[in-house]
Amino acid sequence: MWLKYNLWLIEDNCDAVGSKYQGKYTGTFGDIATCSFYASHHMTMGEGGAVLTSNGTLKKIIASFRDWGREFDEPGMQTDRFSSKVGELPFGYDRRYIFSHIGYNLKITDLQPAIGLAQLEKLPSFIEARKKNFAALKKALEPYSGFLAFPRQEKEADPCWFGFPMLVKQTAPFTRKEMVEFLEERKVMTRMFLGGNLLKQPAYKDIQYRVFDSLSNTDSIMEHLLWIGVYPGITKEKMRYMTGVLLGFFGAV
Repeated sequence: MWLKYNLWLIEDNCDAVGSKYQGKYTGTFGDIATCSFYASHHMTMGEGGAVLTSNGTLKKIIASFRDWGREFDEPGMQTDRFSSKVGELPFGYDRRYIFSHIGYNLKITDLQPAIGLAQLEKLPSFIEARKKNFAALKKALEPYSGFLAFPRQEKEADPCWFGFPMLVKQTAPFTRKEMVEFLEERKVMTRMFLGGNLLKQPAYKDIQYRVFDSLSNTDSIMEHLLWIGVYPGITKEKMRYMTGVLLGFFGAV
């Protein structure tokens, strides 16, 4: 579709590293893909992330935005630094300090990629562990599908799960708040689905925006969904404890 309209396709793959659709990795369908290496993601550098592309032109643009908006790194720039005239800048202005965009300083430190390379070697085992932990939680909670809605896996999808989301149905005899408090009190950590409906967040209160169709599903997720982790470091003992706490909650309602 993006080819029809002459658009670049950017894939947000931050929560799906290691996932496949029709046998192809997510993050490889578009022109650009993003990954997150925050502590809770599939692999980590402590913080930060990556922007991926196989397009040489896009790579230069991305690198420019990363490096304060500096001019594209064209061939010859290092040998022809002081003999060109660009815009209203003086003749011979050092091309390494010509800024083509309003950019940012988004370079990572030396320590971060060292951690990332070590994590990358372990990524296949992380992927399998996340899938295994998701399956264990779903098996334990399926008897309570009358109270909770779980994500569905499409036929041609092979997801590497970021977490285990649960939507508390409005007909359930408990609220999300009650479930969250029960789990948190017993050291099973929970999360909301990030910001939910961002238009209801204080930071976006006064922005100009246009709503296309209804945001009822967004509101439902914001009001009723929670998720727990499938971190690959969850041991069998920890998984037994987590599922025990979850089953204990349903036994108490």
